[in-house]
Amino acid sequence: MRTRTRYVIRSTEGRELVCPSLADLHALYEQGFLGDDDLVRPERSQTWVRAAAMPGLRTLRERRKGPGQMALFIAVAVIVALGAAILLKGLR
Repeated sequence: MRTRTRYVIRSTEGRELVCPSLADLHALYEQGFLGDDDLVRPERSQTWVRAAAMPGLRTLRERRKGPGQMALFIAVAVIVALGAAILLKGLR
């Protein structure tokens, strides 16, 4: 029988809590209760890792960044289009 790995979380303020599974850790991270600078370790390990460095949270981090990157891309595209329109109007 395989047991679930539990995770210990230490906040930047030093508070600790035990998270029952990786799925629960994902939920905490996705909802913003677990930040990139919080420390996490499997319950049976002594090595702390920043949440931002955990491979198991990588896809969630990428999803978190996604909307902001898309907004930046759209803003740059609009600026380039406006610049091109101004240049073309000046050439007439």
